[in-house]
Amino acid sequence: MTTPPVGTASPDPRLRMFSLLMAVASLTHMVSFPWWLGLISGQVLLAATLALLFFPGTPAVLLGFLAASLTYWFGRLPAVPNHILFEMLVHGTLGAAILAAAGAAVWRSRRPRRATKEQLLRPVVSIAFEQARPLIITELVLMYLYTVLHKLNEDFLNPAVSCAVSMHHELAEVVPWIPDGEWTWWPTILGTLVIELAIPLLFLSRRTRTAGLLVGLVFHHFLALHPHGGIYSFSGLLFALYALLLPDAVLRRIGDRWMAVPLAARVVSTLVVVAGFGVTVFLQLAAYRSGDGFSAANAIGYYGWLPLALLISGVYIVGLTITARTRSKVGEAAQAAEAGAEQPWRPLWIFPVLVLVNGACPYLDLKTTTAFSMFSNLRTEDGHNNHLFLPRLPLFGYQDDLVEVLQANDPRLAGLARSGDLLPWFEFRRIASSTRLGTVIRCRRNGEELMLSRDDESAAGREAFTPHPWWMGKFLVFRPIRPFGEPMTCRH
Repeated sequence: MTTPPVGTASPDPRLRMFSLLMAVASLTHMVSFPWWLGLISGQVLLAATLALLFFPGTPAVLLGFLAASLTYWFGRLPAVPNHILFEMLVHGTLGAAILAAAGAAVWRSRRPRRATKEQLLRPVVSIAFEQARPLIITELVLMYLYTVLHKLNEDFLNPAVSCAVSMHHELAEVVPWIPDGEWTWWPTILGTLVIELAIPLLFLSRRTRTAGLLVGLVFHHFLALHPHGGIYSFSGLLFALYALLLPDAVLRRIGDRWMAVPLAARVVSTLVVVAGFGVTVFLQLAAYRSGDGFSAANAIGYYGWLPLALLISGVYIVGLTITARTRSKVGEAAQAAEAGAEQPWRPLWIFPVLVLVNGACPYLDLKTTTAFSMFSNLRTEDGHNNHLFLPRLPLFGYQDDLVEVLQANDPRLAGLARSGDLLPWFEFRRIASSTRLGTVIRCRRNGEELMLSRDDESAAGREAFTPHPWWMGKFLVFRPIRPFGEPMTCRH
């Protein structure tokens, strides 16, 4: 008896386009955060990103890219932005789906009687894409909802310190056509909450996803204008993930149209993108060498990203418009296939659960940053929770063990002394344990004044200068907070 062949691994047009967009997002992160330049893992990630640009959707290349991305950013933990941690979970979701689909295909090929002919011939990458797609959409909705939930606190609603107001003012300083003034405060606060809540709610239904996508494109193009480092990188990641929200007919059509372009033209187009990336990085390095600093380099990165962002947005809009007009039988068949796609394998739901737990960390007495609480004014420490209705469960004690640095001969700790910020002991210990010999620190821990030095043999001294276990240091990170008699100012 002849065994039916296992499903082929030829690129799926949907996964091909999503791969291209993930590669563009990766390049965007690199021009936003230049840490990769001095690291071997960063060079490996660059090579894997370029390979994905030229061979999008190819399973081996895609898996190599996902592995390189996860390796590089894991090495940077915990010092990564919120959206990069989120991207790591997205990459883990897609990678696990590909491996699971490949494993299932091998299993079925060895036991063909237990599988249908359609299951045996179906491409592995198509199955993987369909398995990962609803999971990643769920993760995206959860992330958006957390960004709104964390902002429902007293200080975000206080115009004197609200992140919405301060970010709007900073944006108006660099973009002359944006109005500023006291009359903009409440519209900015309420508008931020309404838009950031509307986007994920619109994503929940296939009927309203197009509206949510269009609102998201406009909102995040506007937000990317802000001069804070990494915001356009966040927008770049979201624009890539928005491809998953397109109707199947649109995404397939875009992928097929791209592959219909002559090979030489596709190669030239990709080389233009790579050249643009190279010129952007070169100009950024020149800005650093000339003393212009991060602000100039960040602006250069934004203008290097903007053409691609506009192109991606335009392709989405044109694709939606054309498909809405034609309503072809092919499109209807693709929509039916999307509606009838297999449900994700249950073990893969661990990734949305991780997103759910990560966002809940401030209320579980765990970390207070990289929990999607960026620019939210949220404070949950030591019984001074400013959230309007969510309590913090006193489970681990990390947020109740606070330190006020009074004096130090280490620059980072001296900065805390000047600012008057409080810092959880966990984070204080991370900094203290990385200081040089001869470091002396005068601080107040939970009301008790301490004098700590590298030569200190007391229990508190030994604890302060002992590094955390690597796994705790990787996944727990806390932001400094204002004294409890003051409102919580805006922190990223």
